[in-house]
Amino acid sequence: MIMFHRCHFDLASVLRGRCLVWGIGMLSCVALFGPSPSAWAQRPGKPATQKPKDPALEPRSETLATKDGVNITVYYFPSDQGKDAVPVMIVHEWKGQAAPYLKLCNALRKKGFAAIVVEYRGHGNSKTYRDLSGAEHDFNISTMGRRDADAIIRYDIEEAKQFLKGENNAGRLNLNALCMIGVEEGAILAGYWAARDWGIPSVGRMKQGQDVKALVYVSPEKNLHGLAMSNPIAEPNLIGLPTMIVAGKSSAQGSEAERVGSRLETVKKRFNQGTATGFELLLPKTSLSGPALINDEATVIPKIIKFLKSNVRVSKAENPWIDRP
Repeated sequence: MIMFHRCHFDLASVLRGRCLVWGIGMLSCVALFGPSPSAWAQRPGKPATQKPKDPALEPRSETLATKDGVNITVYYFPSDQGKDAVPVMIVHEWKGQAAPYLKLCNALRKKGFAAIVVEYRGHGNSKTYRDLSGAEHDFNISTMGRRDADAIIRYDIEEAKQFLKGENNAGRLNLNALCMIGVEEGAILAGYWAARDWGIPSVGRMKQGQDVKALVYVSPEKNLHGLAMSNPIAEPNLIGLPTMIVAGKSSAQGSEAERVGSRLETVKKRFNQGTATGFELLLPKTSLSGPALINDEATVIPKIIKFLKSNVRVSKAENPWIDRP
């Protein structure tokens, strides 16, 4: 079994069409994305009848500049569903990276979602910053704390949303139906950002925030540098959103997930006349957690996709597509 958890892997190389030997296995770009258009065109005796693929609909990495001057890397898996595409933003664990989420992103994309993984500052390929003089430095993850966690929420995840806004206005997805998947400490970051996004009011007819329409917390941790998972769970603006909590029952996060899930279910029942509408607690009988739980527990990805499909819909009456300023 190949373990993905917290190991370095250059996802950008895969998206550029290269194959990479990693650990004890070979991860093939052909296996992940299928043969390239040129490979099909070179088959002898078969005329090239397929239309050229739109580069905008191909998986790729993007470098984004945050408002506080940090370059972060995101990995984007576009949908071919246009304005009906529901975008899913994945926020990885602390000391993690994007690579372990290839399987999840491909599964989401296959079902019509547009997926994006954010490698926030100090992680993956987002490990450097420039000081006021322009000199480049490496983030030291061992000294990163509350201020950095706040910056990830305020700048890094927000910049990924701004990228999705550009895709929305190009007609390639519907930002008004945004879903968040946070993993381990990333669940805390995703929850805090969702609360922040819901605190941004529209200005007249110009919609600016309140885009998150569902939350999935996988192996949620209790705290991250002073940020507590209990805060987004109790956030009034988020209580009404469909929320799924996933954790291995015998994992390190299992008991906390049950506690948080029970609390959220109680609050939802209080606000929904005795029913916990839009809530699901998934506790597979395993000790796996985080990306290992997602990749190696066969029930997890299908149930996450089913939850999102069931609870986030796009129509003129429900989460309609809106051009964004």
